[in-house]
Amino acid sequence: MPRKLIFSDIDGTLVHISDDALLTWGTVSEDGHTFDSRQGASIAIRPLPPSSTGTQAFISEKTLQLVSEIRRSGHLFVLISGARSSTFMERLPYLPAADAYVMENGGRIFLPSRDAATAVPIVEDLEWRGRHEAAPMVLESVPPSDRPGVLWDLYTKLQKDGWVCDANKYSTDFRVSLKKSKGKTAADLEKVISNLPPQLSSSFNLGMADIYPSSSGKDKAAEYLMTKFGFAREDSISMGDDDNDLALAQIVGHTYIPGFTAESVRKAVAANPLAFTVASHGAFLGTHEVLERIQELPIRSNRPLLVCSVVVLSLIVLAARRRHRRA
Repeated sequence: MPRKLIFSDIDGTLVHISDDALLTWGTVSEDGHTFDSRQGASIAIRPLPPSSTGTQAFISEKTLQLVSEIRRSGHLFVLISGARSSTFMERLPYLPAADAYVMENGGRIFLPSRDAATAVPIVEDLEWRGRHEAAPMVLESVPPSDRPGVLWDLYTKLQKDGWVCDANKYSTDFRVSLKKSKGKTAADLEKVISNLPPQLSSSFNLGMADIYPSSSGKDKAAEYLMTKFGFAREDSISMGDDDNDLALAQIVGHTYIPGFTAESVRKAVAANPLAFTVASHGAFLGTHEVLERIQELPIRSNRPLLVCSVVVLSLIVLAARRRHRRA
């Protein structure tokens, strides 16, 4: 089996948020460095910086170790998230090193660079960023209502219509909160989504609607990287837990689920169980389980092919020498 290109979501997949769902699987110590699971395991974890909305999340030391070992074995690993750029960048020192970093539901891609003379040697893929005509590149300091593009035109309209929209530190995405939008119903939100212009798409993440360019999305970003890195669908896999991971699951060979955040993911697994592997545990143990399954995937060595090529070349050279001597 050839090496794999692995796309992993972050929140709910590699990283776990401190909420009621996490507490069903165990408890976090007061200092945030230990998780005691219901199964009796004591897991070393580390707290991440709180997100822009105040969300506290944790990652386990074993998760970091497993991702590192997976990459050392020859697989490529991509972090792909709906998180806003500021949250992603603040968390970067606490996340696993990867071969690409994708944020804002696929809107922005950063790649490691040996030539980057910065403390964090990654650079944005501006070719990819330039494809999003619905959200042209402008400085993040420009207020969303003053930005050009179909995405920001819709943002301004929804704000005027009474929707609470979050574009803080987003460049290619904004989030609509039904819970915070007074007088709005789920049917109202569904109407907004069903009437999106063709240049825009949406998905749900952490219970809120994300709206972004149709040229973006986790699936589109993954297809771009599959082409860039030279991987076919059958050699690409994903890890995810939420609604915004489902489009990605449809364009890779297999998807691993460490736990369920959205009911839509449960339905997708039930409809096509062979396309998914679901962890038997939850929270950190679920993450460890799927990473260990990926780690067990064998990598086909090119050594036999190389040896064969050397042998054939040697025979050709030997035959040529014999013909030269006879002449």
